Amino acid sequence: MYYPYFRGKQFDLLALKSLLEMEQLSLEVQPVIEPIRQSKTFWDTVNLFQKKEHPFFVIVNPQAGDFLTEDGSRMLQTLPHAKAYIVDQPIETIDCQPDLWVVHQPGPALASDWRKNQIPILVGQEFRLLKKIQGPKILMHDFFTRLPRNGFYQEVPEELLPTVYQHYQQQRFTGYSDFSIDSKIYYEHSYPSKTIVLHWLFVDPLQNLRIAHFVSDESLETQKEKFLQLMSQVLLHEEIYPTQTAGLALLLEAYKKDKFPGMGVLRKAAVMNHLELISRYQFT
Repeated sequence: MYYPYFRGKQFDLLALKSLLEMEQLSLEVQPVIEPIRQSKTFWDTVNLFQKKEHPFFVIVNPQAGDFLTEDGSRMLQTLPHAKAYIVDQPIETIDCQPDLWVVHQPGPALASDWRKNQIPILVGQEFRLLKKIQGPKILMHDFFTRLPRNGFYQEVPEELLPTVYQHYQQQRFTGYSDFSIDSKIYYEHSYPSKTIVLHWLFVDPLQNLRIAHFVSDESLETQKEKFLQLMSQVLLHEEIYPTQTAGLALLLEAYKKDKFPGMGVLRKAAVMNHLELISRYQFT
């Protein structure tokens, strides 16, 4: 079972929504959403998950954003969906009875009494936590390499993903989790960049999952030129390692129209490609 973790960003939610509408998201892929913005997109996505009866979790105590109010907290607590709770204090002092615990920081988890716990826990592979925590564990892994500048990805054009998705059951985990095409570190805003970068999941001939980092030439003057040049790299790569995903189709639509669709659409396409490949590669 795969539990991708999203922080409720607009185009991440739109990616989930599109995959649900196209029925390209495996039931074994059960997203965990930490809502940051109280937006129409968030509510539409939640409603669609419920309508499609696709398993998902919403974190009812987000650590940033619009829901950090009494009304916002009450709104999340009363929604009729599976609830996840970030362990920010000893669990025996928490009134909420969630369907999933999430451990981001070791302190509160180590101070908790886990002896009677039967609720699944998202937790990193840290020995002292795994030794302390009792109950079904889901391995939270941050595979994404975040570099300080987009241009630096030219030095690491391709990476092999860790094989946690293949071996989590052998390590006695009931599932695994990551942050999709992003890292655990949350940034409220991105910074201007002279390049466009696209992080693209693909399967190699040995059936390993890899991620390619496509980077545009910063000497080009316009975003459109950079996008078209980046897409020329993508198309060459697709000839060798075809993904044939809805995320790719989204990029090709803009490419054929000779227009730059915006960084949000690139993000949406990358997330769609990632989740669709995982759904197809691991759960079919």
